[in-house]
Amino acid sequence: MGSRGYPLPADEPGRLQALRALECVGTGPEVEFDSIVELLSTIFHVPIALLSLMEEDHQWFKARVGIDLETTDRCSAFCAHTITGNDVFVVSDATQDRRFADNPLVRGEPNIRFYAGYPLSLDGRHNIGSLCIIDTFPRQPTPVQLEQLTHLAKVAEGLLRGHQRKVLIRLAEDKARKQHLELTEQHQLLQQVEQMAGLGAFKVDRDTGETYWSDQLFRLHGLPIGTPPTLREALHHFPANERKRVLTQIKADFKTKCSTLVETDFITAQGRKRRVRVTGDLTDAADGSTLIHGVMQDITTQHENAQSLWRAAHFDNLSGLANRESFNRHLEEELGRATRAQKGVALVLIDLDGFKLINDSLGHAAGDRVIQVVAERMRDLAGDDAFCARLAGDEFAILKRVDHDGGEPLVELRQFADAMIARLKRPLFYNEDKVYVGASIGMACAPQDSNEPDGLLRCADMALYKAKRSGRGMALFYNDGLKHIFNERRSAVNSVREAHLAGRIEAYYQPIVDIRSRQRIGAEALVRIRTSDGALIGPDDFGAAFEDPESARTIDRSVSQCVFRDLASWHADGRDPGIISINISEYWFQIENFARRTRAALAEAGLDPASIRLEIGENMLVNEDAGAFKVELRKLMDAGMSIALDDFGAGFASLTHIRDYPLDTIKIDRSFIGGLCSQRQQRLIVRAIVDLSHSLDLTVIATGVETEAEAEYLAEIGCFLAQGTLFQDAVARDRLLR
Repeated sequence: MGSRGYPLPADEPGRLQALRALECVGTGPEVEFDSIVELLSTIFHVPIALLSLMEEDHQWFKARVGIDLETTDRCSAFCAHTITGNDVFVVSDATQDRRFADNPLVRGEPNIRFYAGYPLSLDGRHNIGSLCIIDTFPRQPTPVQLEQLTHLAKVAEGLLRGHQRKVLIRLAEDKARKQHLELTEQHQLLQQVEQMAGLGAFKVDRDTGETYWSDQLFRLHGLPIGTPPTLREALHHFPANERKRVLTQIKADFKTKCSTLVETDFITAQGRKRRVRVTGDLTDAADGSTLIHGVMQDITTQHENAQSLWRAAHFDNLSGLANRESFNRHLEEELGRATRAQKGVALVLIDLDGFKLINDSLGHAAGDRVIQVVAERMRDLAGDDAFCARLAGDEFAILKRVDHDGGEPLVELRQFADAMIARLKRPLFYNEDKVYVGASIGMACAPQDSNEPDGLLRCADMALYKAKRSGRGMALFYNDGLKHIFNERRSAVNSVREAHLAGRIEAYYQPIVDIRSRQRIGAEALVRIRTSDGALIGPDDFGAAFEDPESARTIDRSVSQCVFRDLASWHADGRDPGIISINISEYWFQIENFARRTRAALAEAGLDPASIRLEIGENMLVNEDAGAFKVELRKLMDAGMSIALDDFGAGFASLTHIRDYPLDTIKIDRSFIGGLCSQRQQRLIVRAIVDLSHSLDLTVIATGVETEAEAEYLAEIGCFLAQGTLFQDAVARDRLLR
């Protein structure tokens, strides 16, 4: 560590010398560098991206997005650590890293949690700065993301080298303009320029055609050093389609301002295609002749870097389709065109079904292959007249022009969507594995659904949401009836968000009793929200929020925290409430390392995993994450936690799921209990479930028990555990153990 509290590179003096030779610190904004950090922020979905140059005691930002600071002291700079290595430097959670936990940029604005940076070097030995991304939430980047950061850092290094070359060229050209009348001095200068910047110089007597070329100009043309070709012969190195443009521009420039600058493609004598920049000036010689002095520079590398940067800004690197930003621009342009021409535009949103399972089971390389094949199939079926884009991980969009509202075009669009689903369902191969993926599609049309970009996207998203919630693998058009679903969902999500921020999400407990003794043996924790005016509401009033992943996770997290806190309090008082059941949504277990995090939370609260029963819904056994879900459940059961299948019999679960999943408890759905006294078929079903549970050595619990007759029948067939209003409604924590 340096004397000031940060690590120092092995050759700090040499590093500072390399930085200062660049003459970049303190220079003004440049669009190429700004584009790099804007692209970083977009690709990685982070609020802050920086190109930092590290001076002796501070870092200065050549380009930045998401932060107002132009410089920070070196002591607090994360990049001070990045420049000491040769690879990506990652801090997943700064608050958990002893090097940065007390950093003022972590404790205060901009509240850094995640950082990833790649060192920048122009000579391969001295790291003069870094290209980095920053987030205010902890993150763990994937290998693909780290590779993307590395590639973009190499582009940034190319831009810095371009800056370095411009400094050298500027100095050389200034000197050349002062001395070009002296042939010997010009020759020496051209040699110097050639060595520094790969420039080739020339002089042409416009009246006689006499020509002088520097050695480097011969090399640029791929010709042996000797007698220069004639001007006509030299012009043939420009492609035929460029030659006329170049000549026209040079003549026009010389006629008006006596100087010219042109960029063009260029073909060497060996047939290699290059990109060159030609500059020239007209001067009057002492003998009265008119001379053309000029310089040709090979800018192929800079040109290719600029093209790569442009493509990265407009196209998705993995799929080759347009990216979200390009799609948004195209959507706006298409809607404008359609309005002027009184035509229609169809937006098709596609979401892959089963993609996460492929990633989890076969790895991200397999997932990448799926994205590439899906993109190929989508592009082939959509045709050249459609605009295809990848919006996010497994989300795609297609824009198609339609001739008019309704009628035949919509029939054709339906056929196109059905054909797309069928095409994407075809198996593909990854190594020796046959991989299957499906798709759900939502469609909306302008102008009838909306004539605004955001509105049309929202309508198509509603249709896609409905398609996925209706069983996946189908295509649906938007209709006005979907607005009610989304308005209800939006209201519920807002209620949950406000309650969470105000700490008004509570756990109420409904006892689980032994029917024979009527003794409580545990309880199920149920979510309740305390409104701002003190009223208590249940899921009937905000159930739509469970369809929103973030709201569902918020509810699960809040209820779990309440249960852990209440259990710890009861145990501290020497009271035992029995096993407490907690419902988890399909979104809660999707958090990374769900089992490990759950065990850690229990350990922090001082609780035995055996004091908790997790209740899972049948729908969680048949979704695309089922494989990963099974692994996490097995870890929790191995730790001693009870796992219950909730609402058994009312959904999709089968005997296969009971066999294959780590379960020790089945809860009979309340819809079967309500008809026990009047429907013989209901009694037979319940008896069969109880007998099956006993044969598999599973605990069975009846839910929704409301009458003594129901309780008596359950006890008669061997179902001794139950919950329902017959015994007690859900109550607050302080009433459960009375």
